[in-house]
Amino acid sequence: MLQNAHGDTRERLLAAAFEIATRDGVDAVSTRAVCTAAGVRAPSLYHHFGDRSGLVRAVVDAAFEEYFRSKDAATAADGGDARARIAAGWDAHIGFALAYPGLYSAMYPTSGSLPSQVERSGALLRAGFDDLEGVGALRPGITAALATSALRAALRGVAHAVTANPDNADNVAMSAVVRDALIRALVADQ
Repeated sequence: MLQNAHGDTRERLLAAAFEIATRDGVDAVSTRAVCTAAGVRAPSLYHHFGDRSGLVRAVVDAAFEEYFRSKDAATAADGGDARARIAAGWDAHIGFALAYPGLYSAMYPTSGSLPSQVERSGALLRAGFDDLEGVGALRPGITAALATSALRAALRGVAHAVTANPDNADNVAMSAVVRDALIRALVADQ
């Protein structure tokens, strides 16, 4: 199916900005670089996104769509095992951060306001821990709220560490060590 000219231009601009952000980081997403890569003039970018900030928000939105797709796929075959589901979600998050290190800091900034999708992600995580708490699968003294906060803090810390140095050969092992220690601390033996 053919898209109309406006949709095609918008998608080309978004794809170019996404590629630049993935490769070089969100700070490299300039109106000039995106327009050149997309083969359009600046007024088209302003028409579709308002300004650079609107374009960056659209890139972050697109990145979160990809993030949720990859996370859903990774956790779909968990077989009901709580530890496996948490580990799969963790690995999908770290895998996404490693695949898109230039975008991760814009998706999960360490300061300032967070994109609304971060709260959606947190709500999904909390729902999973609520389920585990409901069936007595968390360790004594661990609530769903505490488990959610602990996992989010550790996961973001590891993700920011691996994106800061994505070529470090120890990234995957370091992530697994932290993941496994946290799961042992949160989830009761089954």
